[in-house]
Amino acid sequence: MMRRTLSESVVRLAGAPRRLFEGRAAGLIKGRHAAVAGLISIGLRAFLLFGKFAFIVVLAKFTDTSTVGIYALLVTIVTIAIYIIGLEIHTFTTREIVSDHSSGHGGVHIQSHLLTLAGIFGIAVPIVWGFTFWLGIAGKFNFLLLAAIILLETFGQELGRYLLVLSRPVASNLLQFIRGAAWMPFPIIMLLTGHRVAPVDTILLGWLGGGILACLFGFWSIRAYLRTLHPYRLAWLSRAFFSARHYFVVAMLTQVQYYSDRFIVQRVMGEAAVGVLSFYQSFANTMVTFVQTGVISVMLPRLLLAAKQDDRAAESRVRRAMFGWAMVLAVSISGSLAIGLPFLLRQMNKMAYVADLPVFYVLLFGNVILVAGLVVHLSLYARRRDSDLMRVSLILIPLALLVNILIVPLLGIAGAACTFVATAVLDFLVKYWLLTRQRR
Repeated sequence: MMRRTLSESVVRLAGAPRRLFEGRAAGLIKGRHAAVAGLISIGLRAFLLFGKFAFIVVLAKFTDTSTVGIYALLVTIVTIAIYIIGLEIHTFTTREIVSDHSSGHGGVHIQSHLLTLAGIFGIAVPIVWGFTFWLGIAGKFNFLLLAAIILLETFGQELGRYLLVLSRPVASNLLQFIRGAAWMPFPIIMLLTGHRVAPVDTILLGWLGGGILACLFGFWSIRAYLRTLHPYRLAWLSRAFFSARHYFVVAMLTQVQYYSDRFIVQRVMGEAAVGVLSFYQSFANTMVTFVQTGVISVMLPRLLLAAKQDDRAAESRVRRAMFGWAMVLAVSISGSLAIGLPFLLRQMNKMAYVADLPVFYVLLFGNVILVAGLVVHLSLYARRRDSDLMRVSLILIPLALLVNILIVPLLGIAGAACTFVATAVLDFLVKYWLLTRQRR
């Protein structure tokens, strides 16, 4: 008996180096797969940003400022509608998917979430239709196309989030690329070949096609969670909305902060002025997107972990590193844009944009401040200061809205840009004060 036990021990010991080698090999393979997945994800994001960048340039070159303005208004309407329909309950859903994934209950949350979105969409569509009438743009595009795009964009965004929390970042980024940029060559070709379809409807048709393909890919990717149907429970919606109520208020007010100036400019100056403003905003916002993708999203998990462990020293180190790299990248990209955009405008030969070039520099400065404020904002978010973030938004953003209503009729889009900078500075200062007071 002892001899057999000794022999078994020798065999186990002899096999230990092999198992160790196999474990290390598996770890190396897994690490390589993760690195490849990360590179593919970054590449898809880069293509997405480049596609949007190229599309707005082509649109501005080959159409008039009014067409650019209407497109910008429709993008804004879709963006805000997605937030209203979503109610930010994805913050609850994705957390529950991760928590219940091992028990196989992820499908319950996904199906409940999607059904909730479909129900709210039915309520939101008439409101959006009335809003387009109020803006005076209802007859300038096909509303049925816009309604379908809102539904597809809502589902597409959530499907991408599901794939992300299910540890499928490549599939998530591929879906975002399909819905965000892969469709853009179609309207560009149609515009360049002088097709008879109205430019705005041509864009909407391409956008609709991208949304359909993205949703088909997304639903196919999570088909395992849709095979078994689960009953819908109002208790789930109550829990989800209660959990996400602070996030919803902050998210909605943030959208108002980002986009309300377009609606005010449209009411005061018309769609052509919105076209010029949104053209410059697109370039300035590209810088923020690059910083979020290249620095903030990479370092945010470390900040959240340090805050969760209540390790103030580590949290402070990560915050300083995030702030330093974010500002270096923001200033570098802003400098490149400030130098390169005048050359691009000369190539486009569009004097309507050249006349308001100083507005672009004001927006660039405001977005650099916005990046600094974003680091502070996420620091408060990591410390679960949701109520403080909501109170700041409830005070500053309605104030900025009021200032825009008063100043845009006097200064035009320059007034909107100055209001944006002032709001970004105030937002940064107030949140920084809250953060330093909390540390004390």
